[in-house]
Amino acid sequence: MGILAQDEVNALILKEPALDVPNQPESLKIINEVLWPGIVGLQRIKVFEDLVRQMENEALQWKKWYADANAESCDLPRAYGHLQLFQRLLLLRTMRPDRLTGALTEYVREALGNAFIE
Repeated sequence: MGILAQDEVNALILKEPALDVPNQPESLKIINEVLWPGIVGLQRIKVFEDLVRQMENEALQWKKWYADANAESCDLPRAYGHLQLFQRLLLLRTMRPDRLTGALTEYVREALGNAFIE
């Protein structure tokens, strides 16, 4: 798994939404507007610094991922298909908090082993 970046750990724990939030693009209106400040705030993390633009470029793929009943286990849109499991947690925490518990369990299983989830 490797060592986690402190800013990514902080983002998972704190989920700091952006205070100065631009209007949500029309192509991304499928995402609940309550989540939008968190998505914009996630761009503070280097790997997500271009998140909104990439989401606009791949709006149909993001719509599919966002609407998937098991978003934690389905493929992310191409621009973010390379994310490590912990970074996927950040997206889930921001966009699909309902799917975070299962993803956290999987992360602990992979990072520490089954003994830590049983």
